[in-house]
Amino acid sequence: MRIAIGSWQTLVNPKVCCAIIIPSYKETLALPKMLFELQLGLTATDAVIVMDDSPELIANKIEAACSEALRKSSASYLFINHPAKAGRGDAVRRGMVQAITLFPSLEFVMECDADGSHRPVDILRVKESKIDADLLIGSRYLLDSKVQGWPLSRRIFSRALNFIIPRVLQIKVADITNGLRRYSINAVNEIIAQNQVNKGFIYLSEQALTLEKRGLVIKELPTVFVNRTLGSSTVTWREVLASVRGVIRLVTLKYRDY
Repeated sequence: MRIAIGSWQTLVNPKVCCAIIIPSYKETLALPKMLFELQLGLTATDAVIVMDDSPELIANKIEAACSEALRKSSASYLFINHPAKAGRGDAVRRGMVQAITLFPSLEFVMECDADGSHRPVDILRVKESKIDADLLIGSRYLLDSKVQGWPLSRRIFSRALNFIIPRVLQIKVADITNGLRRYSINAVNEIIAQNQVNKGFIYLSEQALTLEKRGLVIKELPTVFVNRTLGSSTVTWREVLASVRGVIRLVTLKYRDY
């Protein structure tokens, strides 16, 4: 594992209140652009943690571009390369451990996608929201939400998952698979304390299940989801099939005591 730290920041920053974890894989174009736009709304009380699973040579290019994008930001910045694709959920979990270890004053941990589908304005809205919740989801499927640019096949697949999974797991949310989220520190500790069952994007549902079983508060707010305009999707059909199997594992987990 290789760790790169923004040269203008110290590794441990007691001022950081919110850490934004961004799982990344070969996002050479979309991630730096998103960070450049996002940094305009970040302060010294924020940290950006990029958990990158790209091969080393590609990771070097991504890290250099991310460093340049955040060069004028007062936020702390950490780039961690894990030179094997271990899955989105695994990357976020590793990022959570790093966040609570490095930043003793954390109030929230966030996660968002690296492909630009979550607009910086929505990331900041979720971060700064006054909604009191242990898990706050930026939802694609509330009344005022929008999904822009997705092909019909993606819309159908996403809608199907978000119809089936909440009902099977008995969690009252409209969008259990979106990756724009804010967690309380209590929620992060509960998630980390549990053994991880899924490592891909279905881990988003597993996190929600963990918190629901612990009686923590889950809420949503509307956001605009935009299909990527830079780069191409790195999600394979193998990962989609793994997510289907993951849902079956979650049904078992729902009725397991832990």
